[in-house]
Amino acid sequence: MEKNYSNNNVTFNSMASDIVVGLDIGTTKVATIVGYLNNRGKIEILGHGKSASKGVEYGLIQNLLKAQESIRTSVQLASSHARVDEIGGVYAGIAARHIRTANCKHYIFRSNHNALISQEELDSMKHDVENIALPPDQRIIAIIPQKYVIEDSADGASHESLDPVGEIGTKITGFYQIITGNIQEIKKIDTCITSSNIQAKELILEPIASGLSCLTEDEKQRGVALIDIGGGTTDMVIFQNGRPKFCKVIPFAGSVITKDIASVCNIPEDTAEELKVNHGSCIPEKSSPSRVSTILRPHGQPPLKITDEQLAKIIYSRVHNEILGIVKTELENSGCMKMLQNGAGLVLTGGGAKLRHLVELCQFDLGLNTRIGIPGIGFADSLSNELKQPLYSTALGLLKYGIESETQGFQPSDIQGAEEEPFVPNNTDERKTKAPRERKSGQLIETLKRTLTSFFEQIS
Repeated sequence: MEKNYSNNNVTFNSMASDIVVGLDIGTTKVATIVGYLNNRGKIEILGHGKSASKGVEYGLIQNLLKAQESIRTSVQLASSHARVDEIGGVYAGIAARHIRTANCKHYIFRSNHNALISQEELDSMKHDVENIALPPDQRIIAIIPQKYVIEDSADGASHESLDPVGEIGTKITGFYQIITGNIQEIKKIDTCITSSNIQAKELILEPIASGLSCLTEDEKQRGVALIDIGGGTTDMVIFQNGRPKFCKVIPFAGSVITKDIASVCNIPEDTAEELKVNHGSCIPEKSSPSRVSTILRPHGQPPLKITDEQLAKIIYSRVHNEILGIVKTELENSGCMKMLQNGAGLVLTGGGAKLRHLVELCQFDLGLNTRIGIPGIGFADSLSNELKQPLYSTALGLLKYGIESETQGFQPSDIQGAEEEPFVPNNTDERKTKAPRERKSGQLIETLKRTLTSFFEQIS
């Protein structure tokens, strides 16, 4: 059945299948974006909707009823804005502290080593990886081919190749990064989406989606790390030679900074968030020691007076010691630091990327050239300034992923969601690392409270 879709001055007739929807279920917001591919090969936006995210903490859905309400509100707003009667399916993002990464390799011996290596052989190898036996609580979200090693029968020599189709050899060894997630957490996302009479066409790892919307092809070829700082998680992905090479989800982000401010200052979190957005910085030396904010507190408590410099000390402690500290460790563990130093460096995106002086702190802490990633690559010039903001990088990337997938413009060998369960990740046992991190976080807050109490007393 043919329908008419219109938005502002854009009107076209097309089949409903031309419409694609990206759905970003974040810790602080739920964003839905509706769009299509125009005849010039650019993505046009028909409409979008945003609602406050409820029932989600650190990327995990805790209260399904509240999360469903947030999703329905966002989708309905987007549908109304786009003047589309109904939205049938969405490409949804996933990134939370249950996400795990691991590396594996798989090889095959070729019976006809004089024949050219085919894409079908590589697809068959990848299918073998998808079917590796796993623990029952895990499911594969993405399989990222890293490289291949081709051995030659003539002299036994071997060489690396990113795309060995068309080469010859007796043995192919493939190296893959596997992204896995907890089945129950994934089911929660599916349940919340389907409860709104929507189909989840595919779940995509959010940092990869963000990379689609705000990284250039040149950056991805030269080597670049994308750090997406959201409300509940800090998601990172490293690209090299045009494809994802390394992914990680870090369970610290903007909401933790807000909680720190609320705890140290003994104020509600919504007040702390407003204070962070309007006066926050992550470099104390660049913040005024004389500019004072007066905050009214509940229950008859005296007003709190805090300088921009004191606020920056709270923010700096979390950003420098933990968020960027973990990012640096993961970048070093990936073995990509030298490549990034010689390549395109670091791109920051997500709502947390707008924190003042974060670019300078990243450059100092990580030693990498850094810029803010503004989404819009592959989109029409009509993309509104409202959407050309870092907090929409994931939602726009999910839309772009869906459009490229449905128009055959995307290589499914790069990233592929799968129903099969993953192999046992070879990461360090989480139980050994989680407790020390939590103890360190608690000590950090107590230290901040003790350090800043005297400052508060002096200016109150």
